[in-house]
Amino acid sequence: MRRRHPQNPQLILIHGDEWNGLPLNPKHAPYIESYLSQTLLTLQRAVTSHFRTVAIRFDMRLPVHRPEPDSGVISRFFEGLAGRIEADQRCKRREGKRVHDSDFRYVWVRERSTSHHRHYHCCILLNGDAYYHVGSFIRAGCLGVNRDVNMASRIRGAWSAAMRCSWEQSSGLIHFPNNCVYHIDVNSDGYVWQFLELFKRVSYFSKADTKEYGMGFKTFGSSRH
Repeated sequence: MRRRHPQNPQLILIHGDEWNGLPLNPKHAPYIESYLSQTLLTLQRAVTSHFRTVAIRFDMRLPVHRPEPDSGVISRFFEGLAGRIEADQRCKRREGKRVHDSDFRYVWVRERSTSHHRHYHCCILLNGDAYYHVGSFIRAGCLGVNRDVNMASRIRGAWSAAMRCSWEQSSGLIHFPNNCVYHIDVNSDGYVWQFLELFKRVSYFSKADTKEYGMGFKTFGSSRH
């Protein structure tokens, strides 16, 4: 069933347990159709670029006892994370390690429920041959330069930098939910199931509930290419 959003008539709402043959969780309905379309396009681009794709789902919280950052914080985060991934690959090349180039794609949503501050849900998509695990929040040196050693630390470091706070102040602001890593292999027998499971998980970002409208900032976004 489709109808227009009562707060924003430009948005079409989707009810039910599927959309265009793709699975949805009906308990989160209604969904915003344009957000579902954008999510699907991003996932399709990722698996087209890298036949083995890794998707990492995580949440980013804003500290309660600090002023809320400006609306550009999410752009700074993704720019910073992309830079940290590029730096990691450069460092590995200097060490003589084999490096698989990786495109960087993402989907994000900004929400506010009962918490004092808003929060973000994110999913990043990378080359599964280059990155496989999330890791834990640790840091180490590389050729005398302090850098992140795994994806968890890159994400936390990029978020603290985007908020202009210290590593210590960012403690507890990144959350990796259960089963947060998805591996998609286009050439495997389970590819269709893998893709559908990932889409169903990330479709949560497109639910109409907890979104804020008319506030002058974006509530949903994705990488452009």
